[in-house]
Amino acid sequence: MCRASRPCGVTSRTVTRMAEYVVDSTGDNAAHGVDLIDGDQPAVRMIVHGDLPATIDHDGRTWAPTGHAEDQGDDAPPIAVYRPV
Repeated sequence: MCRASRPCGVTSRTVTRMAEYVVDSTGDNAAHGVDLIDGDQPAVRMIVHGDLPATIDHDGRTWAPTGHAEDQGDDAPPIAVYRPV
């Protein structure tokens, strides 16, 4: 089943690997998980290096942060949620 917290094609193993990568990154190479969510469509999950931007351009659209985050649990960092502007 596809959910915002686990998009289609994203397995628990993928989420664990991404979480480990994000946790282990620091300084100028700091990474943040981001979900681009638009209604009932499967979320697009990506890793952003550095500070989270005010907007993200992806697939011909502009996305802005909602101020919410998906809690991944198990000591994984939260995933920032962006929606289309």
